[in-house]
Amino acid sequence: MDQGAWEYRVETFGSWIRSPKDGQLAEALNELGEDGWELSSALPREGSQALTLIVRRRVTRVERRRRTRPGETW
Repeated sequence: MDQGAWEYRVETFGSWIRSPKDGQLAEALNELGEDGWELSSALPREGSQALTLIVRRRVTRVERRRRTRPGETW
């Protein structure tokens, strides 16, 4: 079975003066999870109230090839 490689996505919540609401984070994580993403890291943004989430999911070789050669038939 091809485990593939990881695909990463970075999402930031909150702002310089407001931290993210728990409900907002839970909703975002649930939506990401439904699409196959899993939380890899959660990091506070230095000098602000924002929180950056790094999520990842597996991408197979076939999917990577499909993305780099969109005109080909698979």
